[in-house]
Amino acid sequence: MRELAKKHKLYAILFVVLSVGIASSISLVGGLGIEIVGDKLLPIVPLVIILPALNSLVGDYATLIAAHAGNPSERNRTKMELVRAMLPSIGVNCLFIIGMGLLLAGRRGYELDGGFVVTYCLFVVLAIVTVITAMFFLTILLDKILEARKLNPDDVLIPIVTTLSDILMLGLIALAAVYVF
Repeated sequence: MRELAKKHKLYAILFVVLSVGIASSISLVGGLGIEIVGDKLLPIVPLVIILPALNSLVGDYATLIAAHAGNPSERNRTKMELVRAMLPSIGVNCLFIIGMGLLLAGRRGYELDGGFVVTYCLFVVLAIVTVITAMFFLTILLDKILEARKLNPDDVLIPIVTTLSDILMLGLIALAAVYVF
C-alpha cells in the first residue's frame, strides 16, 4: 500500500513538473510572435497599450474557471451558472479596456479614425470572448482527464490554463498585427 502511495505521489509530482514546465516553455512562443511583428507594432499602439490588461483579464477568468472546475463541491453547479455569473463582468471589463486603450492612445497622439475604432473594438471583444471560451472548454477537458487519473486538479489546472490563456491572447494580438491592422 505504501509503495502504491509513493508511486502515485511520484507520478503526480512528475505530471506537475512536466505540465508547468511545458506550459511555461510554450509561453515563449507568444514572445517570439511579438518579436517577429516588432516593426508592425506602431499601427497597433492601442493594442500594445492594453496588452497587459488583456493578459491579466483572460488569466484571471481562466483562474476563476479552473478554480470552479477543480473544486469538487462546485462541480455539481451547472456550467451555465458560471457563464451567467461571469457575463456581466466580462462586458464591463471589455468596455473599460476598450475605453482606456482608446483614451490612452488618443492622449499619446495616435490618430483614431472610425474604421480603426470599429475594428479595434470588435477585435478586443472577440479576442476576450474567444480566449475565455477556449479556457472554459480546456478546463472542462483537463478536469476530466485529471479526475480520471485521480490527480488533484488544483495542483496543475490553474497554472496550465492561465499560461495558455496568455499565450492565446498574445498569439491573437500577433495575428491581428499581421492580418487585421
